[in-house]
Amino acid sequence: MSVETSLAYQQQFFTAFAKAWADKSDYRLYKGIDDAAHTLRLDIHEVPGYVLAYDKSAQEELHHYLRKNFIQWLREYVPFFEVADDGRVFFGDWYHRREFGRLDVFAREIMHQDEEQRAILPHLQAFAADPDHYLDTQIEQLRKDCYQQATDLHSQLETLEADSAGSPEPARTTAPAGGNTTKRLRGLLKNFMDPDAETTEEPETDAAPTPTTRRSYHGVDINRVRAQFQEAKEAADAEFDAKKRSLQVAAAVTRYEYQAVLATYSSIDQFINILTNLPKDYTQALKKAEEDNSRA
Repeated sequence: MSVETSLAYQQQFFTAFAKAWADKSDYRLYKGIDDAAHTLRLDIHEVPGYVLAYDKSAQEELHHYLRKNFIQWLREYVPFFEVADDGRVFFGDWYHRREFGRLDVFAREIMHQDEEQRAILPHLQAFAADPDHYLDTQIEQLRKDCYQQATDLHSQLETLEADSAGSPEPARTTAPAGGNTTKRLRGLLKNFMDPDAETTEEPETDAAPTPTTRRSYHGVDINRVRAQFQEAKEAADAEFDAKKRSLQVAAAVTRYEYQAVLATYSSIDQFINILTNLPKDYTQALKKAEEDNSRA
C-alpha cells in the first residue's frame, strides 16, 4: 500500500473500531480484530496491542469486556460447562470434576493448559469406543506397565533355573531342597499377575526347607536374581495398588463427562465439532444479535 492508502485504511479502521467500542458492539469489535489480523498479517493476539497503542490497561479493559459476554454465551451454548468469571472452564458440576481449559477471548476458543486437560477428549473418544470395557482395558495396561520389570526378572530366573537343572556341571554347593523350584516360580508369577486365579498344581511332597546356600550358573548368582525379582514384585504391588484407585476415580469422572455430552449431543465427535467451530458459531451469534438490534 502507498502512504496515502495506508493512512486512509488506518483512519477508517480506527474510526470504525472506536464507533464499535462506543456502541458496545461485540460483533464489530471482533470483526475489526479479525480484519486487522488478516490485513496486517498479525497473530490475532497481537491486534489489541496494535489497536490500543500497546497500552496494557486498555488491552485488559477490552479483554475483560469481551470475556464477560463470551462467558455468558458459552454457559448457554454448552450447558454442562461450568465457566468461571475469570474464564476457567470446568467439565460439569459433580465431585472430582476436571478443569477443561481456559477461554482465549480474542480467538474465541477454549485452550487446554496442560497434558491432563489435553487428554480429556481422547479419553472420551476411547470410552465411547467401548464403554463396558474402558476401565478393564486401562487396568490391564496399568498391570503390564507396573509388573514389567518383575516379569522380565522372572523370565530370566526361570531360564537360569531350567539351564542350571539341565547342566552337567554342579550349579550349587549343596543339594537342592526339592525338585519343584521352577514350578514354584511359575506359580508365584501366575499368582501376582492374576491373584484371583486358582492354582492347579499338585502339592509338593518334599517338605525340606529352601536352601540358603549361594547358587550360580555361568557366573550368575541365581539367588541374587531371585531376590531382585521378589523386590521388583513387591514394588510393583505397591505401585499397582496406588495407581489403580486413581484410575478407577478417573474412569468414573470420564463416565460422568460422557453421559453429560450424550445428554446434549448425539456423539463425542459432534461435541468435538462444536468445540472446533466455537469461533465461527460465536461470531455468527453476535452478528445475528447485531442484526436483530438494528431492526428493533
